[in-house]
Amino acid sequence: MEAEDWKGIAANYEGNILSVYDNDEDSKIESVIKELEVKKETAVDLGCGTGKFLPLLSKHFKKVQGCDYSEEMIEMAKKSHQHLENLNLDVCDLRASAPKIKPSDVALCINVILSPSISDREKIWLNVRKSVQTGGHLVLVAPSLESALYSKYRLVEWNIRNGDASSRALSGGFETKDEEGKIISRGGIIDCGGVPTKHYLEEELVCLAHRFGFKIKSAEKITYPWSTEFSNPPKWMKSPFPWDWLFLLEKQSVRNR
Repeated sequence: MEAEDWKGIAANYEGNILSVYDNDEDSKIESVIKELEVKKETAVDLGCGTGKFLPLLSKHFKKVQGCDYSEEMIEMAKKSHQHLENLNLDVCDLRASAPKIKPSDVALCINVILSPSISDREKIWLNVRKSVQTGGHLVLVAPSLESALYSKYRLVEWNIRNGDASSRALSGGFETKDEEGKIISRGGIIDCGGVPTKHYLEEELVCLAHRFGFKIKSAEKITYPWSTEFSNPPKWMKSPFPWDWLFLLEKQSVRNR
């Protein structure tokens, strides 16, 4: 989404955007941040939104930056977290050639590299790398393509359980084309509430991490309740649950080509 698109969303952020912070029921991100606290002084939240993770970062690091390309989001974050004396907030665009971000010991990047444009994603990856000091760590959360396709299957199952014929159940569960006739899921682009959103295979994130000069320290799932995917999901729809990928990466001195 472009910065201007957030103007109508910022006022009702909670109702429009999935909060990873609130739905990380096992507190996996918090656990990773606590582990990284030792001998680390600075942290940055890249794409901080209204600042859900800023109090946590402020508690564990001496200096914290927060940046987002939505001016409305930054203003809301400033109002909500003005009591955090070690926090600095700025409007910045990670697609720009030189965003105002100081390299930090730890960078948080939660569902930020989502653009359907490959060139935009390449720019963002480069700036994410620049935001981390050599030897520092990147906490990366990204939508799972495997999970998105699995959720479509569960919708098909739901349709079948409701008595739909197999062909209708399939067409009702899997969209094949968007409004412009383009094939959905090509390149991992999935429509999320009308917004084309990049989703990632686990192996794809592994390759990207290596290419942009990061060593993979860990990779796991952040699972969410089915209510994050469907309105009023049936009671029988239980585990396995949908998920995002959570990668902990360490920046290497030399970027792989």
